[in-house]
Amino acid sequence: MAAFDLDGTLLNSNHEISPENCEALQQLTANDILVVLVSGRMHRSIKPISDKIGLKNPIISYNGGMVKHAITDEVYHHTPVPAEYATAIVNDCTNQNLHLNYCLNDELYVVKKNDWSELYEVRTGVPANPIGELQQLDGETPTKLLIIHQAEELTSLLEYFKSKYRDKLYVTQTQPEYIEFMNPDVTKGNALIALSDRFNIPIDSVVAFGDSYNDESLLKTAGYGIAMENAVPPIKDCADYITTTNDDNGVAKAIWNLIL
Repeated sequence: MAAFDLDGTLLNSNHEISPENCEALQQLTANDILVVLVSGRMHRSIKPISDKIGLKNPIISYNGGMVKHAITDEVYHHTPVPAEYATAIVNDCTNQNLHLNYCLNDELYVVKKNDWSELYEVRTGVPANPIGELQQLDGETPTKLLIIHQAEELTSLLEYFKSKYRDKLYVTQTQPEYIEFMNPDVTKGNALIALSDRFNIPIDSVVAFGDSYNDESLLKTAGYGIAMENAVPPIKDCADYITTTNDDNGVAKAIWNLIL
């Protein structure tokens, strides 16, 4: 099995998959290697990329919060955010005037459309549903919550939320502007283990590619971890190999040089 993060890894800076990367993944499939896309994105945002490649496999979405088949829509695994913490984060964001994406049933809800919701839509292709007040969703268990904010202020915000929800939620930075909140049992690595067990694939026979902080569990869990040249330092530190950047077809180069 080969697992691929999307943004910053398989996709270039325009959030597109190059013909070279697409062909390399198709060749893996042709050689009976199970190709799995793994991302913090919503499932519905990953599926068009999966379809473009021609994959007919499960997709790991929401940083591991959901594992769902691209064709049959069978849900293998779903671990949402508990309702009480979802409500608390909504209130936090309301009080601090922070933009929050609320992901429920693979739909995206926001207070109102703004520059941040437009940025997310451009990057992922998922339209936001403005509903006025997110408090009307109290009691629901979203798959993921996502704050989008100025990158220069994200470090202090991340420290605040990590401290507040320590041991209660998985809080991570996935893009320069993103802070994501998930169930504490959710990681890409845990989802990878669940899939390897489901398909009876030894975890030592799994290779994984990543670039950002939320890919650490993915690379550490897989038998062989490959970081992009553009990866953050902790990901490079835990990788077995560093390939070229996502804008230089680093995924394809590593596939041809190391796997095929």
